[in-house]
Amino acid sequence: MADSNQASLKGFYIIGVGATIVGILVIMVLNLATPLEFVLDHIAALKQEEAINWLRIIATRFGILVSIALLSCAPFFYLLFIMLKPISECLKYFKQHQRPSEDLFVRARQRLINLPFIILPLNLLLWIFIPVIVFFGAYAVGKIDSGTALAFSARSLMVGLISSSVAFFGAEAYARQSLIPLFFPEGLLSKIKGTASLSISKRVRAFFRVGSLIPLASIVLTLWILYLQADTSVVTVKEYARGVLIFSIVVFVLFFIGSGVLNRLISSSISLPVQNMLDTVKEIKKGNYDARVEVVSNDEIGVLGDATNEMIKGLKERELLRDTFGRYVAPEVRDEILSGRIPLDGELREVTVLFADLRGFTPLTESNDPKLVAKILNKYFEEMSTAIHKHSGLILQFLGDEIYAVFGAPVYKSNHPCLAFDAALSMKKKLIALNGYFDGIGWPRLSNGIGIHTGNVVAGNIGSPDRLSYLLVGDTVNIASRLQSLTRELNAQIIISSQTYDRLRKEQLENITVKQSLAVDIPGKKNKVNIYSIG
Repeated sequence: MADSNQASLKGFYIIGVGATIVGILVIMVLNLATPLEFVLDHIAALKQEEAINWLRIIATRFGILVSIALLSCAPFFYLLFIMLKPISECLKYFKQHQRPSEDLFVRARQRLINLPFIILPLNLLLWIFIPVIVFFGAYAVGKIDSGTALAFSARSLMVGLISSSVAFFGAEAYARQSLIPLFFPEGLLSKIKGTASLSISKRVRAFFRVGSLIPLASIVLTLWILYLQADTSVVTVKEYARGVLIFSIVVFVLFFIGSGVLNRLISSSISLPVQNMLDTVKEIKKGNYDARVEVVSNDEIGVLGDATNEMIKGLKERELLRDTFGRYVAPEVRDEILSGRIPLDGELREVTVLFADLRGFTPLTESNDPKLVAKILNKYFEEMSTAIHKHSGLILQFLGDEIYAVFGAPVYKSNHPCLAFDAALSMKKKLIALNGYFDGIGWPRLSNGIGIHTGNVVAGNIGSPDRLSYLLVGDTVNIASRLQSLTRELNAQIIISSQTYDRLRKEQLENITVKQSLAVDIPGKKNKVNIYSIG
């Protein structure tokens, strides 16, 4: 969020005064450069004076014009002060680290967006009012004729259009830099009702009309006045042509500078937000999902910035889901699921199911502090999960102190029985190492039983419409759970079915004690299941 202590409204007044004074100076230079008879007469009279007097006269007249402009600006500044009042009151709250009322905050946000659109007509009214006072005042005292007063007034209005445009885009740039980030830290300017907006196409058209057509119109207007007064001119053709050339050069220089300032303001209002968006996209490519586009407008770029932020938010949530999902499945399994390459609407699959259950867990919970029990369980699950993930297994659930995992789904692996068996051996080794660690810190030792069975299941997303889980359905799950229970009865740590044993590689059974196959009854199954006990 922007620093409220650095925020100020002075910039709006400075921009308004600066644009007005510069505009007056431009008008003065244009009028002096216009080769009209009365101007030439005044210049000739000035040449007869000493240089210092000449400069003093010009400075005095310029001072008079500025004084008139400042006096004329008084209503403008008063109206601007009124318009800025909601924003000013909010800033007082911000600087005191307080929250303004919701009604005041809403009005301030609306006013801040609309402020350039308020300054523009106020400034234009000023440029209509000042020429009436100056030029028609000069006409009233007989200094200039009515045609010249009208021509100078029209040209002043043309300069005023450029000055007002500069004030508009200058105020907009100032607001975007210092105030909008403070009032709109999350962007979403386009969501604020009752606000005006200037599209990109209108900005381009405004620059063309103000920066190109007005200078041309000013030249045409001056040439038209010269045409009307050509028959009364007392200058030679060469002097007349030189005067037109000088005026054209002056107009070119002044409007070239003015158009350049306007062009910079308009182009910056488009390029800076776009550059900010590009910089944010670069950060996203680097994996920084905390980056955000600074939205400072309610035009197309602002809407695009808001949409980009929504996209980044979605990417961050997806990455969070990806990381969270990755805690339960192997990375390759996670990526396959999230990519959408795996059907999750139900399919018949051959898989290997593994159940692992802690023994003596109930007495452990009754005789130890609950916080210690939670720490023990977390450490146990961490080690067991690592062994399962390493062998491409997917943990479907933690059922109390029990682990329910599958191999061969949702990513199919033809050697899923071998992977499940290797995972069980790895779990056995990790439990031995874990108990050694527990002995060192005085925590109780753990023991578990693991049951493994290979067979067909229906795999897919199963549940209610608002909550689905990737589950397995079929006898294979029940048999694997039953084999895990038999580990307690047969005093074995790992029991596998013959369906799993027959798919193992010979080298996997080297240096491993395998007890004689037994045939056991499984509830719900007519035929007995042959099992092997792994020592």
